[in-house]
Amino acid sequence: MLNCPAWPSVSHRMKLIRLFRRWGVVLLFCIATAQALGQLPTARITALFPMGCQIGAETEVQVQGGDLEGATELRFSHPGISVQVTNAAERKFKVRVAADVPSGVYEVRFAGALGLSNSRLFAVSSLAETRSPSSNSTLKTAAALGADSVVNGVAVARQTSWFRIEAKKGQRLLLRVSAAAIDSRMNPVMLLRNGVGERLARANSDGLIDYTAPADGDCFVQIHDATFSGGTEYFFRLENSSGPHVDFVSPPVVSSFSKSEVTLFGRNLPGAKPAGFKATDGQALERLTVKLSELSRAALPGGVALPPSAVVLDGAVFRLAKGRVASNPFFVGLRPDNPLTMEQGDNDTANRAQVIAVPGMIAGSFFPARDVDFFKLPVKKDEVYWLDVFSQRLGNMTNPYVTAQLVGVAKDGKESPEPLKEFYEMKNNPGGREFNVANRDMSWRFQAKSDGYCRVMLRDLFNQATDDPSRGYVMALRRERPGYRLVAYPQTVPSALDKSKIIELMVTHLRKGMTLPVQIIALREGSFNGPITIAAEGLPKGVELHPCQIEAGKTKATSFLTASESADSFIGDVRFVGKATIGDREVKRVAHSVVTIHRVGDHEKEPVFSRLAKGNAVSVNTEDIEPIQVSAVGDGPFMGLANGKVKIPLKVKRTGEYNEKINLKVYGISQLEKLKSLEVAKDQKDVSLEIDLAKFKVPPGRHTFHLATTVKGKYQFPPLNGKKTDKKKDVTFQTFSPPILMEVKPVPNPAERKK
Repeated sequence: MLNCPAWPSVSHRMKLIRLFRRWGVVLLFCIATAQALGQLPTARITALFPMGCQIGAETEVQVQGGDLEGATELRFSHPGISVQVTNAAERKFKVRVAADVPSGVYEVRFAGALGLSNSRLFAVSSLAETRSPSSNSTLKTAAALGADSVVNGVAVARQTSWFRIEAKKGQRLLLRVSAAAIDSRMNPVMLLRNGVGERLARANSDGLIDYTAPADGDCFVQIHDATFSGGTEYFFRLENSSGPHVDFVSPPVVSSFSKSEVTLFGRNLPGAKPAGFKATDGQALERLTVKLSELSRAALPGGVALPPSAVVLDGAVFRLAKGRVASNPFFVGLRPDNPLTMEQGDNDTANRAQVIAVPGMIAGSFFPARDVDFFKLPVKKDEVYWLDVFSQRLGNMTNPYVTAQLVGVAKDGKESPEPLKEFYEMKNNPGGREFNVANRDMSWRFQAKSDGYCRVMLRDLFNQATDDPSRGYVMALRRERPGYRLVAYPQTVPSALDKSKIIELMVTHLRKGMTLPVQIIALREGSFNGPITIAAEGLPKGVELHPCQIEAGKTKATSFLTASESADSFIGDVRFVGKATIGDREVKRVAHSVVTIHRVGDHEKEPVFSRLAKGNAVSVNTEDIEPIQVSAVGDGPFMGLANGKVKIPLKVKRTGEYNEKINLKVYGISQLEKLKSLEVAKDQKDVSLEIDLAKFKVPPGRHTFHLATTVKGKYQFPPLNGKKTDKKKDVTFQTFSPPILMEVKPVPNPAERKK
């Protein structure tokens, strides 16, 4: 135990996640510009260079990716970052950062003829910005790296990048390399060497080298990818800073941002005191207690790489300033309804279990190695409780293991212990492959049979050999409170239809007449299993989100955005909003936006990295038309008896060179999975879909489905920068009808027929 509890750093990817990046190395050489079956050309960015700019300065940025024709702008998440197109054909922009923009990491999207792209991250700092030359591949050709500066670099396959620092005796070097936190594929290895190549230091899991020069002389920084991969998506930022570095924060979860104090543990902290222990790299840490309200605060993602499972926590990203130089970013969670208690440090045996008030949360750490913590939490008869442990979801490479035991206490003090229960790893993953929320933390729902207490033993299965003071946790016990959270992301193909193993860089871009599936995921809390109605706010004229509901007991639903013939051109944010009745009140939730960080060629062999984004960005291009449009004639519902048939008239509109026959398949009703596809000849404009309800045993009630087909043809690009173009592209893609509503009437019984 620490006398002052230690806490996790979330400014870096977990070591385990970094190891995952080594899987599917061959696939990573495939640039994300390739298009999978299921989509027409849509703007996607994989990288931009440089990846940052100094406050009050400007730089020329070039964007890399696919289908980036007709560049018009870059859109940043901060209004103080302005842009001017300098070369549309080469996708070059002049970016200027205003003097009042805080240090931080911001989102940027490319806008062009093929819509608004996925987001990438762009760093803003007070440090002088430089670019790594292509010639610094050896120690002898190392590029100079000055004090309080940052260099933007791109890894070259099978090569290393070298940088030279003029160090003075006693000078402390704080070197930070960033990659995953700015959406890079790179898993950087950073070494510090002397002039003859001898190793002086190696970066820790935070991407940090903390080294004090024993004498005057040059030091050399060597950087390469762990698997020596390279390319435009393997970029990094190397900082040589005199500013502070925060290793971890205590507590990482508070009940109020405006009233709470936290203790920062790190290096070079202004006015700090010795912490009394060392980090894993052997360097002594400092401690500094500050008010959160006095720190620089930013919205997520903000340069902090949290796992998708962290979506269950509210919070923000903070930085500590030392003069004009800011620290690395760190995350602090927010749970306003849970009073916080700090671990006392002497609770390593059952008879010294720390008593925690309920509801409440305890903040502790898995330190030293093989640490075990015991807690005692009072419970009341018939009350329903949730016991939650947060550690891996805070960004730690931990594997919490919990044993819990309910103990009833009679009026005479006699105890009646129930059997022990053990918990580890939450394998439930409602987010699917695109947003995997499975994690190594735990949650337990239980009902107390009598007054008494819950005895908890907590340890880390990964913390058996190494003393790491940054491995922290939060344990919360609360009475059951039903609720839910939502996440939303676009899909090129609904998951039920998608048999490929490809995960694309997802964007919400609509052409005139286009219907786009949007996946809505519900993360249910407590005992809430009721239906959730999904709507959209802020949609432009002519764009509709079709009625959608996550059914009771379900965790996901596919909704559909449709841009009509009268839709307005649009670029902006919309809100996907859920409404549900919980008890006697209506509960409204705005869905978080999810982005895929990298294209994945095979999600079964290669990990899918995704993160939360700022806002749900949508674009509509009315100069671009969906080539094949299929829709029902009339609004429906189309009715039929359960023992009969229903006939649904359809219209088919073709635009451009898409003249082959198509086959329409029904999706959305499980009973109709074996219904034969409806063939539409190349010259047909009107066709009818007939469904034998009796044959397929479609149950009475209202059913919503859509039609999908695979189409081949030549895609005609829209005007590029206002100029007509003859550019065409051979494509094979899937197109979808707007949802169709069908109502199946029950068969009247003989008595009803007679009446």
